[in-house]
Formats: sequence, structure tokens, C-alpha cells
Amino acid sequence: MASRRLPKTCILEVERKFRSLAVPQLTQHGGLPPFKSLQSLPVKVIHDSYYDKLGLLSKSGAWVRKRNGIWEAKLKKGGNFLNSRFEELSGIDSISAYVRQATGIDGAESRNFGLEPIAVFTTTREAWIADEVDDEKFHIVLDKMDFGHQVGEVELQRALVGVDGGEPTEQQKQDAMQLMDERIVEFMKTYSWAFAPGRPTGKVSAYFEWKRRNGA
Repeated sequence: MASRRLPKTCILEVERKFRSLAVPQLTQHGGLPPFKSLQSLPVKVIHDSYYDKLGLLSKSGAWVRKRNGIWEAKLKKGGNFLNSRFEELSGIDSISAYVRQATGIDGAESRNFGLEPIAVFTTTREAWIADEVDDEKFHIVLDKMDFGHQVGEVELQRALVGVDGGEPTEQQKQDAMQLMDERIVEFMKTYSWAFAPGRPTGKVSAYFEWKRRNGA
């Protein structure tokens, strides 16, 4: 009797950015309606180094970074600046294979996969876990960078499982991320009192602008 292959899983992340919080401190009952639930997480300090080569990764909609010494890659799967949809890679082999595919560079991890650092900064992160929908929890984060910028995100993350040992299809990924984004939109609309209006600027874009202003 043939054995069934184990299903393969991919990690999807959908996020929407906001400029800052509209309240001095985020609490469960800080506005109307109140959050159904809100858990404050410990403040984290994050050291990020972003890598690229001649803009090849950014042109393909990918970010490769080393966060607190651990390699990560985020591959764009649609959306736009305010509404970002990613598939996340964390294994060294997976990241190396993607870099090779996207850039043609076959570099070892010890040599940063043949990439060069393009942005290095430290972030202080406040984070909360809010209401749960179908076992998915909304993550609210507010990042304050060491070069004076801040930006927040509301995120949903899902592990999407393939069928009969296969990879999840692109259509399955897109359908899942569309639903995740719709849930975030509704969440932010419901609790609009918590999020300041105005157009946010992403941390890497803000870092490049800060360097230009300072002639770095």
C-alpha cells in the first residue's frame, strides 16, 4: 500500500500599515467599541540588516533580511504599499534557492548569499494581540526606529496546507490572502479610533530618505 505524502505548508502574511496610534496608550477599553480582547506583549528590540544586489530583489518584490541574527525572506504576493501580501521563507536552503532564482547569484550563507547590506537599523517594537477570528489573531505592532521614524501594522498570519502532499497552489494562496485582507480592513474600520489618519511611510523607505537628508 503506497504511503501518503505529508502535506506541504507555506506561511502567508497580510498586513496593513498605519502612521501611528491615535491614542496615547493602546488599551482594551480605549475607545468605542472596545476591543473584544487585547493582550499586550513584551517590548522587543530588533536589529535588522536588509540585503540586496543592484536592486534585483526589490524589483522582484522581495525582502531578504537578517533579524537578530536569523535570516528571513518575504516574497510579495500582491497588494500594494499600504496593503502588503507576502509568503515568508525562513529556511536557509529556501532563501538561498530564491536568491539564486531571482538574482542568478549562487552565494553561501557565510557570504550573505552574495548580497550586500542596503539598510541597517534598530527598532523598538510595541505589540498587541487583539480579537480572534477562526483561530486567527490580529497582531498590532508599532515600530519606532533609531533614526527617528515610526510606523505601525495590523497583521494576520496563516499556515496554508497543501493537499495530498502537494504545495498550495497560487490560486489557493491568493484566495486565502484576499480573505485575510478583508478581515484586516473590517478590523481597522471597527476600531478606527485606535489608528491615526494619514499616509504611513515604510521603515526601509524612511531609512533611505533619512540617509538622503543627512548626506549619508
